[in-house]
Amino acid sequence: MEEQLAPQPDQEQESGPLATVIVASYRRGPMLRQCLQALEKSDSFARLQTIVLDIANQDTTTQWDLDFPGITFLRMPRNFGATRALNIGIRSAQADLLLFLDPAVEVRPETISRLLARFEELGEGAVCPLLVDGAGHAVSQVRKLPDRGQLWAAWQDESGLPMDPPPAGGSAIAVEYPGRKALLIRRAFLKGMNYFDEGYGEWGGDLELAFQIRHAGRKALLLPDVTALDRSGEEDPRNWTAAQQATLAADRLNGASHFLSKRLGFVAGVLMKVQATLVTLLRAITFQKPGYNWKLLFALFGGQKVDGSQGGL
Repeated sequence: MEEQLAPQPDQEQESGPLATVIVASYRRGPMLRQCLQALEKSDSFARLQTIVLDIANQDTTTQWDLDFPGITFLRMPRNFGATRALNIGIRSAQADLLLFLDPAVEVRPETISRLLARFEELGEGAVCPLLVDGAGHAVSQVRKLPDRGQLWAAWQDESGLPMDPPPAGGSAIAVEYPGRKALLIRRAFLKGMNYFDEGYGEWGGDLELAFQIRHAGRKALLLPDVTALDRSGEEDPRNWTAAQQATLAADRLNGASHFLSKRLGFVAGVLMKVQATLVTLLRAITFQKPGYNWKLLFALFGGQKVDGSQGGL
């Protein structure tokens, strides 16, 4: 009987994906298609698991399964909010490393492989590439962790949290709040914090993640020498109805007050909600955008957030 030889190390086939890419998309079909086409050109695409979370089943059809055979589409019947959707993606992930990617971000062929290499080299909590526009100019993409005043501004205006200017120089720059436009992190870290806190709806989950990274004594690092293209500046602005704007504002208040209550105590969060309700009531009865503010008032009274229970989104 011939002796069977054990396979040599260089003959062993690698198993499992290097990373799972998670793309959450809501009403951004054209951008999503370009994002996925860029992903397919990645030099590590064959070793990636790519999951698209089609929120409220707005962006894709079964034809997309044929157009992108190497990508998994998870279609959701309603808009459950980014937090819950991302948790579904995380629980479906097979890799130890997760790359959250915005539909407006197009990776270069070498972006993901370089991110993976630098992540292992640096050994920190998370890394993100430098985002550039079509002209190659760096775009603002990170923020400081907000204080109470900035949280108050943010719930009233989605652009209320100021962005830091694009970084200059350096091979790895520590940032407080990297967002999730393009962020690589270990799945084990998210499991350790019991995934994203579903007390958040659409707004605030990535803020909580930024805090948790810092609280764990780790860093989120921006890598200026690893780039990706951000086309969000080319998107047409959303034409939200007054009711939709009210729902989104109520969701931001929920996120801001939930974050505040976790950081400064339950009472701090409740006081922010009470103050927001009184301010909105005053604006409504003094005829300041009454159509919007009455809708917002009812949304605030109902504790509305984007979690699948809302209508119109």
